[in-house]
Amino acid sequence: MKTLLFIIALSCGISTTFSQFAIDVQAKGSANSTWLLNKNISDLGASQDYAMGWGSTYGVAANVYAGIIGLGIEFNYAIHNGAYEGIITEPILNSTIDTYNSNINLKTLQIPLLLKFQSQGGSYIEFGPQLTNISSATYTRSGTTPIGTYEDEKDVSEEYSGSYLSGVLGFGAKIPLGEDFPIGVLIGIRLQYSFGDLMGVDGYGYSLGSEENPPSSFLYDSHQPTQAVSAGIVIGATYTIK
Repeated sequence: MKTLLFIIALSCGISTTFSQFAIDVQAKGSANSTWLLNKNISDLGASQDYAMGWGSTYGVAANVYAGIIGLGIEFNYAIHNGAYEGIITEPILNSTIDTYNSNINLKTLQIPLLLKFQSQGGSYIEFGPQLTNISSATYTRSGTTPIGTYEDEKDVSEEYSGSYLSGVLGFGAKIPLGEDFPIGVLIGIRLQYSFGDLMGVDGYGYSLGSEENPPSSFLYDSHQPTQAVSAGIVIGATYTIK
């Protein structure tokens, strides 16, 4: 009798779960505060400081839900900028010889695979790994010296790893445009932090090296890994199939 009751309860649970089966198809974009962090840069003080960098993403997503639990995959084209500023002085005369701003522009393809939990009202939380492929990296610098201003730009793609993994955490809400209407508005917040080492260049444009090929000892004592960090607001449109 107990076995029969268990089978009935399990069958009801499975039936309920699959009766709530749904697919979301989404188009989304985001505006992000973006950073490229490296301990060697952090230790340099006023000669090389982090500045606020801004980036963006746009792409498509597909999510499959069974009840409140879902699994989603996305394909996003993204721009991730690392920004720096600094003042270089001549120590003997204590005079400024260069005031500059520099930027590293990474163009990437992001592919996150996310576990999702969604309430009946549409609120959600998501987390999981993300693979990012770097398609190009461009370094730009502008500044002022005692003899005038200057601008510099160069391709630094070969200094960066081809791809890297990140952890993603997001939360927000899916707001339907009407009762039982399949189209809705998506709004949320997403945080990303990379693991491993992107390598790359510093705010001066000098190579940060790798474990196998550390940077010049004239610049840094040892190699330190570079991490990509971002936080942004996500907006989009979603179509739900039940």
